[in-house]
Amino acid sequence: MWHVRLLLPCLLAIAASSHSQAQSSQTGSYPSRPVSVVIPFAAGGTTDNEARLYTQKLQENTGQPFVFDFRSGAGTTIGVAYVAKAAADGYTLLVSNSGLTVHPFFYPDLPYEVLKNFAPITLLSNRATALLINPAVLPNIFTIQDLIGFGKSNPDKLNCNTAGAGSITHIVCAALATETRINITPVHYKGVSQGQVDFLAGRTQLQAGTVFNYLAQLKSGKLRAIAVLGDERTRLLPEVKTSLEQGVNVEFPSWLGALAPAGTPSAILNKLHAEFVKAVRSPDVVKQLEAAGSTPVANSPDAFRMRMATETARWKKIIHENGIKTDE
Repeated sequence: MWHVRLLLPCLLAIAASSHSQAQSSQTGSYPSRPVSVVIPFAAGGTTDNEARLYTQKLQENTGQPFVFDFRSGAGTTIGVAYVAKAAADGYTLLVSNSGLTVHPFFYPDLPYEVLKNFAPITLLSNRATALLINPAVLPNIFTIQDLIGFGKSNPDKLNCNTAGAGSITHIVCAALATETRINITPVHYKGVSQGQVDFLAGRTQLQAGTVFNYLAQLKSGKLRAIAVLGDERTRLLPEVKTSLEQGVNVEFPSWLGALAPAGTPSAILNKLHAEFVKAVRSPDVVKQLEAAGSTPVANSPDAFRMRMATETARWKKIIHENGIKTDE
């Protein structure tokens, strides 16, 4: 028996070494086949367009295709759930937006938790957002202070266009009403497109939106930005002050990030992080992002996780304080 006891530690060490070498060999050659990049939106949107900038670079630099898999529906949760349950081998990735930190509060039966079931790779970019008005119906509003003055003089006459009850735009409208202490009635639409039609036609007054999506209307004067809803101004509208500069703490974070299923080997995550960072920081990609009003980020996985955790806590507070529900 003594020789068995002596041999057992050696056998275990050999087995562990073999497993480590096998894993190293597997991750060292990654990727060795096409990688599926799940986009939880319909094809043709801004997320699709921006993600293509990165996947083209990833394909050039790794020699393997990074193929889009569009899985839209249920506020992006269908596509996100698909990736959460996918094999954690680096061959199924998720590229999604800041809705990841909001949806858990409105879909209580989600089969995943973003901070538990995903391994963050990197925050790819931040997108400039602003509080917009239609000057045809609010001709004398140029700042948030003007809006506050109008709201106090005309109680219950302000409304805000949202992409649906429980959407980020709904939450931003609610936060604006709370912070400014004026009444703002949310007007809910089934998605962004339908609401845009009414907003441009002057049937609604306010809307929080991504600057680039409305740039033509802003430049022509059909719409007006009265505040940038972030912590810094945007080069697309350099004269427009942030909400914080105007003394109102309302933000509308809009970003794009890359994630993998939890449990993905660290060597693969490190390789993915390095490749995404290289793609985001490529001079031609930076130029295109900035032209579209986005700011390249490419931070660490820990920093991205912290960003999501902070936003989740912030949305939870706003939703609770305002009693926001999806069935309004």
